[in-house]
Amino acid sequence: MKKVRKKPSFMLLFTIITGLLLLLSTTIIAEPRSGGAYYKYGEALQKAILFYKAQRSGDLPDDYILPYRADSCMNDGEDVGLDLTGGWYDAGDHVKFGLPMSFAAGQLAWAVYEYRDAFEQAGLLDTILDEIKWATDYFIKCHPEPNVYYYDCGYGESDHSCWVPPEVVHLFTERTSFKVNSSTPGSDIAGQVSGALTLASLIFEPTNPSYAATCLSHARELFTFADTYQGKFPLANFYQSGSFDDDLTWAATWLYIATGEQEYLDKATSYTPIVTLGGHHTHCWDDVSYGACIKLAQVTGDSEYARVVEINLDWWLPDGGLNYTPGGLAWLDNWGSLRYASAAAFLAFVWADDDSVGTASKKEAYRTFAEKQINYALGDNPRNGSYVVGFGENSPKHPHHRTTHASWLSMLDVPKFHRHILYGALCGGPGADDGYNDDITDYTRNEVTDDYNAAFVGALAKMYSMYGGELLANWPQPEDFDPPEGVLNEYFVRGFIQWEGPRDCDVLFQVNNRSSCPPTVRDSLSARYFLDLSEVFDAGYSVSDVTVKIQSGDKGASLKGLTQWADDIYYFELDWTGTLIHPGHWDICEKEAIVRITHPIDNATSNDWSYQELTTNPDYDCKTFTGMTAYIPIYDNGVLLWGEEPPGGTTQTATPTPSPTPVPGTGTPTPVPGTATPTPGQVTLGDVNSSGSIDIIDALLVAQYYVGLDPDDFNPDAADTNCDGSIDIIDALLIAQYYVGLVSEFC
Repeated sequence: MKKVRKKPSFMLLFTIITGLLLLLSTTIIAEPRSGGAYYKYGEALQKAILFYKAQRSGDLPDDYILPYRADSCMNDGEDVGLDLTGGWYDAGDHVKFGLPMSFAAGQLAWAVYEYRDAFEQAGLLDTILDEIKWATDYFIKCHPEPNVYYYDCGYGESDHSCWVPPEVVHLFTERTSFKVNSSTPGSDIAGQVSGALTLASLIFEPTNPSYAATCLSHARELFTFADTYQGKFPLANFYQSGSFDDDLTWAATWLYIATGEQEYLDKATSYTPIVTLGGHHTHCWDDVSYGACIKLAQVTGDSEYARVVEINLDWWLPDGGLNYTPGGLAWLDNWGSLRYASAAAFLAFVWADDDSVGTASKKEAYRTFAEKQINYALGDNPRNGSYVVGFGENSPKHPHHRTTHASWLSMLDVPKFHRHILYGALCGGPGADDGYNDDITDYTRNEVTDDYNAAFVGALAKMYSMYGGELLANWPQPEDFDPPEGVLNEYFVRGFIQWEGPRDCDVLFQVNNRSSCPPTVRDSLSARYFLDLSEVFDAGYSVSDVTVKIQSGDKGASLKGLTQWADDIYYFELDWTGTLIHPGHWDICEKEAIVRITHPIDNATSNDWSYQELTTNPDYDCKTFTGMTAYIPIYDNGVLLWGEEPPGGTTQTATPTPSPTPVPGTGTPTPVPGTATPTPGQVTLGDVNSSGSIDIIDALLVAQYYVGLDPDDFNPDAADTNCDGSIDIIDALLIAQYYVGLVSEFC
């Protein structure tokens, strides 16, 4: 359709540009709402639980719901002669930290304890029980003796030295197992795990009583261990515990709820006297006294506990003492601000739901506070954007999470986008001024963790119970995890002509494993170069007159000589069997060799099947896809992984992998022959000056075009952002709205 320009008065230009600049400079604040169904809370809950699937360690089911995950760290515990596989990785890294993991499992179980009906109504009860059991099964493994508990698996400094997927992390880091026992106590970790297992016993009792009994048995032993041998766990480089009294109180409180045994209640009240409770913080991995205080108030009916609970909740309310961002977030700390607000919201919901304790006149204010905090996270904020990956408008796309980023080079900027969508992950959150940058390197505001999501799940369950909100049907499908930038090829060969003479041709082979769906260690990769020897035979020579030889290359390469494929088509195979090739570092994900092909006649290589698309100027940068050619197929143990073989022969093929999508800045992948080739210079709506980004300059250029100024570097095909066939001020305003985050797409 021809783009029509509507020409108004030239005098409108000043007004238009001023209006656009005003739109840009004005802070757009969305006051968090309450009292209504403003978001699809069922979908948010569905995705928030799914996040934990991405965090799983160990032996995953064969039909696992996430196509980018596979078994990982299957040797955990070998250093101490135990099977310590399983559990959850902590965050964007791959250490299994016991304190935050047990907090998260316990918090999820508490959510089920309080809002079981909501999970059941949403059809998510079995899902969340299965997820909690994945963690509690691991806790049971870590407790092989009454007074022994293995609390961490993996070593922080070692783990943080790389940026690789979990399926290969054991090849790069130390998977050390750390324990507490009677001589090296850890009342904090043992108490926290005891509480989680006790909660598990409560929520599994209706559906799996034998498992509930097992959980309770371990919980009792761990509490006795923690109570008898008191002290903080010794490894204090990450998640250093501030105290163990809160953990003992937490464990004893839930044991009393589960068993009714007075001894546990007496213990709970002795560890943290009322005068020590009710500070200016909230429920978190390092202080569970706030949650314990609520339950003690409920089970004892003691007005002093209730008073302390409300001192804390009042502090979280507007004008209660805690700082709020301009956009309405109750802001406690720069590191994971939303996890604290979500935890406080969950506590407020639980307290507001109980009419038997507390001040009745305050309950509505607590409930309103909680709703607003959750709605802020879902989109009621100045950026009008969700902080939950894959949910709502303008959601984060670059969380600090190496599993879904899936770099093949252990680099945070390779590739430039995440290769998988980490649905449901609650990012750390904004600063005190609502400022936020969706940046993979920002682990303060953009990391995701097990404990961040835990209270958020519980609060979402409450929101769903009040306001509903449909879940996604028949979701997820494997393709749902693909990023909008497209799917990168995983296995391929980059090929170049290193040198060429009349009868000799040196071909550089670069065999690549950049797998991410899932990341896979391969030790039987090979590449085949197909030759057309018809002119050699026509000249009276035989196949024995053609030689191939490895000139140089990485260790492990071997050459299998010429084999007939069909008629005059032969191939040789460059084989790396016995060499591990996998995502990780540049010298591990790509192996190379130079092979010299020598013919008995001149110019005999140009008609080879595999000679197609070969170029000179080899590229040794493993960031790029330059030189990738489908005409040199890649195999694993003789099974075709990717590439195009010449007609005539037959080879066993693996499940097809998607064709690669070009990625700016990484070279242009060569498409599989017979598939569509992306059109160079493809138009991006809104990017009218073809700068590669959509910003206020594009909006101003459209405004100039609208009043007839004919600006330079203006592409009218990219300007009709509402696709109505004309270019006018509405298109400029849409671009400005896109720039400030009010809209996420055009047309």
